[in-house]
Amino acid sequence: MEVTMSRETDWMVFEKAVEVTASAVRGTAGGSQPASYVGDVFREIHKALKEASAEMPDKIGTTGFAAQG
Repeated sequence: MEVTMSRETDWMVFEKAVEVTASAVRGTAGGSQPASYVGDVFREIHKALKEASAEMPDKIGTTGFAAQG
């Protein structure tokens, strides 16, 4: 599934994927992991975050206020 988003949003998702990957790999038992494992973890996390962000609404309305007309 190809997800399209603004460059700013894509960058934020990328940064969060890096954070989550680092945390996940650091927390794995057995010490350091091979680069291929880290790459696989990153790709899956990045893909999941992009899909989740695509399902979120573009704009969130002001809570509690309805448009009056």
